[in-house]
Amino acid sequence: MSKIVAEQLVDMLVEAGVKRVYAVTGDSLNHFNDAIRRNGKIKWIHVRHEEVGAYAAAAEAELDGFAVCAGSCGPGHVHLINGLYDAHKSHVPLLAIASTINTGEMGMDYFQETNTIKLFDDCSCYNQMIMTAEQAPRIIQTAIQHALGKKGVAVIGLPGDVSELKAVESNISTQYFHCNPVIRPSDTELQHLAKAINESTKITLFCGIGAEKAHDQVVQLSQHIKAPVGYSFRGKMSIQPNNPNEIGMTGLLGQPSAYHSMHESHLVLLLGTDFPYDKFMPTANKIIQIDTSTERLGRRANLYMGLCGDVANTIEALLPLLETKTDDSFFTGTT
Repeated sequence: MSKIVAEQLVDMLVEAGVKRVYAVTGDSLNHFNDAIRRNGKIKWIHVRHEEVGAYAAAAEAELDGFAVCAGSCGPGHVHLINGLYDAHKSHVPLLAIASTINTGEMGMDYFQETNTIKLFDDCSCYNQMIMTAEQAPRIIQTAIQHALGKKGVAVIGLPGDVSELKAVESNISTQYFHCNPVIRPSDTELQHLAKAINESTKITLFCGIGAEKAHDQVVQLSQHIKAPVGYSFRGKMSIQPNNPNEIGMTGLLGQPSAYHSMHESHLVLLLGTDFPYDKFMPTANKIIQIDTSTERLGRRANLYMGLCGDVANTIEALLPLLETKTDDSFFTGTT
């Protein structure tokens, strides 16, 4: 028996490793809901409110790398927005299925009609409507790849009548690519970075969520150059544990120790952080920022250097160029 678009969507979600969909049952989601029931490999988590579903999916995406929520026409779309904004601003991969009215009713001020492109445009990195069965596999694959690659929210508009069309076999990739490239500054940039660190006697490391996979490298660097380690709110879970040189957070949610350490340093290294509280950022010392997203460089602080690099990759390449410091008076507060 040939499959319908809703079943094709479920198959592709299974291929992407999705285990749960958070949604409210009913209305234009019915074909998608039933396809999940018949497939049996994904759990439909019925929530009281679509906003709860979007927040739950955002939390799962933060912990597990990808998640899915869904909302039906009108209020179901609008209720998703808070959770989608949270996921998008937190840069976590999330797919939202915005099922909507039948295509023949679009543009006619139909009951609970919303324009999903306009509605979700500011809280997504990809936002498209499936209008034909031929489009479906390509848009689904592209949406998921955008969510994974750009670490943000991808929204698929899915009219109820399109979800029950006979599925068309895709002629493009239906698998997903979780890329993990090695990203670090050039050799020349690393030499300049090492020189700045070697010439400084008071250094503070400040880590964000971009350093979440670099805990061991950050601790090794801090011990090598005797630098205290502060962190943002989102960097706390990955950087604080088993870190003998950690000094807490700064900013509106922070402690004085991290604030004073950053301000009294000769050099501050911002590692994988887009720290929003620029009023807490020091202005009288050298600041070097390292991030994989170059558009974030320099928008929170006046930088001495801005470098493109994954925190773990960069530290591993940097350590052989650094002198081992023995003076720990800045960290211990005896200066």
